[in-house]
Amino acid sequence: MATTPRTERAAAAPSGPSAEPLPDFAGVDVPLLAARTDHAVLGEVATLLLRNWPTGDEAVAYYEDGPGKLLR
Repeated sequence: MATTPRTERAAAAPSGPSAEPLPDFAGVDVPLLAARTDHAVLGEVATLLLRNWPTGDEAVAYYEDGPGKLLR
């Protein structure tokens, strides 16, 4: 019996997290961005962020949210 060699590509290994740190956008003035942008998508995203923005009293962070916490 003859065998036919497989010709499809092998599945690529899933990519892992990048070693490059994410940019810091903490200084972005979102209300100003929402008011001044003429980009349709960016304006919608900024408006949605502002609608769901917690006040200082509502903002909460949990220990489980930390980057060093491994969930098992």
